[in-house]
Amino acid sequence: MTEVLYRKWRPRQLQEVVGQEPIIQTLRNAVSLNRIAHAFLFCGPRGTGKTSTARIMAKAVNCLEPNDGEPDDACEICQSINDEQSLDIIEIDGASNTGIDDIRDLREKIGYLPQQGKYKVYIIDEVHMLSSNAFNGLLKTLEEPPAHVIFILATTEVHKVPLTILSRCQRYDFRRISAEDIQSQLHKLTSAEGCEAEPECLALIARASSGSLRDAENLLEQAMVSYGSPLTENQVRDLLAMGGDERALELVGHLVNKNVTEALSLINDASADGTDLRQLHRMAINYLRGVVLIKSGVSESLEYSNEAFARLQPMAVSSSIEHLVQVMRVFSKAETRGDEGVGTLPMEMAIVESSIERTPAVTRLSVTSPPKTSIKPDSPDTSETPPKSSQRTENGRARSSPSGPGTTVPSQAGTTRAPSRESDPEWDSVVRELRRSKGERFNLGALLRACTGREIAEGKLILKFGHKSNMERLQQEIENPHSRQVIREAVEKIMGTAYEIAVIMADVDSSRQSPAQRSHLVRKAQMMGARVVSEKEEEPGNDE
Repeated sequence: MTEVLYRKWRPRQLQEVVGQEPIIQTLRNAVSLNRIAHAFLFCGPRGTGKTSTARIMAKAVNCLEPNDGEPDDACEICQSINDEQSLDIIEIDGASNTGIDDIRDLREKIGYLPQQGKYKVYIIDEVHMLSSNAFNGLLKTLEEPPAHVIFILATTEVHKVPLTILSRCQRYDFRRISAEDIQSQLHKLTSAEGCEAEPECLALIARASSGSLRDAENLLEQAMVSYGSPLTENQVRDLLAMGGDERALELVGHLVNKNVTEALSLINDASADGTDLRQLHRMAINYLRGVVLIKSGVSESLEYSNEAFARLQPMAVSSSIEHLVQVMRVFSKAETRGDEGVGTLPMEMAIVESSIERTPAVTRLSVTSPPKTSIKPDSPDTSETPPKSSQRTENGRARSSPSGPGTTVPSQAGTTRAPSRESDPEWDSVVRELRRSKGERFNLGALLRACTGREIAEGKLILKFGHKSNMERLQQEIENPHSRQVIREAVEKIMGTAYEIAVIMADVDSSRQSPAQRSHLVRKAQMMGARVVSEKEEEPGNDE
C-alpha cells in the first residue's frame, strides 16, 4: 500500500524538521555533549513536528555513531528504529491508555534493560489525556527513572498537564510553521513526486493550513489525487471551496471606502454562488490586518502575492487608522455560520456597523441655576419686585406679606442665601445616598431633604432648617453614634470631606424669633451640637 505524503516524507534527521530551528539546535547540542535529560516535554499545535522530533531524538541517543548530534541512519540500531522493529522505543497513545492500570504495567516493565541501544525511550503522545490517577502513578517514576530510561511526552494542550509533571521535564514549545517555510517544503515534495504546481497554488495551501505542515501535506495530496499534474491556483480554490482572493480584496476595498451597497451585494452574490462565507470572512480579516500594518509602516512580515500587496497599498493610503481599527474590531466580532437563513446576516450587520461614523464623546456639564444676586439697598429694582400679596417663603409656600404702617422688611444686602434643592446637585446626591438609610427612629434621607440651606464653618457642616420639628428630629439622630456615622460617610463620599454635622434654625424674620433664637450665644451652641430644650422668660433687670 502506498504511504500518504506526510508519512512517506517524515523527517529522519533533526535538521530536516521544518520551522523549529532553536529547538533542534538545543537537542543536537544535548546529544553531542551527552547531557541528555531523563524527561522531555514537547508541546505545541498539531502538525508542527513534535512526534517526529521525539522519534528522531530516540534514534539519536541510541545511535552507535552519531554525527554532530544527528543519527547516522546507517547503523543497526537506526535501521531497526526506522523499520519500527526496535523493542527499545515504546510509543504509548495517551488517549487510549488513560488509566492507572496502564501506568502500573509501564512501571513493572521499566526496570528491564534495553535490548540493543543504550536507552529505553518511552514516547507518550497526547499525554494530557491521562487521568489524574495515571498522572499520580507516573509522577514518582518520572521524577527518578532508571538510568537507562528516557521519557518524551508530547501534547497539544499543555495547560492540562499537572504542574508536578511539568516541573520534572525539560519543556520545548513548538511554534506554528510560517507559510513561507511550508510553501518551500511543499515545493520539495511536488518535485520529488514529479508533480508540477504553480507557486500561487502552493502558497494558497500553505496559508490554508494555519501553520500545520501535516495539514498542508494532506491538502497537497488531496489536490494531486483530484486534479493530477499540473496543479493550478483555481483548482485548489475549488478544492478548498474558496471564493478567491479577488472577492476578499474587493470586499476589503468596499469596507475601507464605506461602499455599503456594493459590499452587501458582494456578500449576497458570494452566498448565492455557494462560496464558503467563513473562509471569505477569514480572508477579509487577514487582508484588513494587512492594510493596518501597511498603514502603520510594518509590512515586512506580510505574506501576500505581489498583486494583492499592490491592491492593498492604495487602501492604506486613502483611509485613516481610526476607521481601519473600527472596521477590524467590528468585522472580527462577526460570527459567520452556514445555517440557512442566518449565513449572510452577521457579515451584513458588520458591514453596516463599520460604516457608521463615530463621533467623539461630549463631556457632560452639570448645569445649575445662575447665582442669585443680592438686592442692593441703594439701587432697588422695582420692576423685579413681585407683588407683596404673592411673595413666597423659602420653602415655596405662598404667604401674605404684612402691610401697613410700621411694617419692617429686613434688608437682604450683604447676606448669602443657602442654595435650594433645585440648585444644589451635590446635596441632592447626599440625600439620594441616604434615601434608604434608617436611623434610630426616622429615615435619614427624608430628614436631610427638609434641609433649607447649609454652610461650612470651623470645619463643620451646618444644616439649616425652617421647621423646628425637623431640626430636632435630625439632632436626635445625630446624637445616635450609628446614625451620625452613616451621615458622615455619605457626606464624605459625595463632598470629599468628613465633616462634623451641626443643625440650626434658618434665618427668619427677627420679629418672629424668640429671645433664645436671637441670642448669638445660643446659635453658637447650636453649631456645636446643642439644642434648645426649653425657653424661660428672662426676669426684668437681670443681665443677659
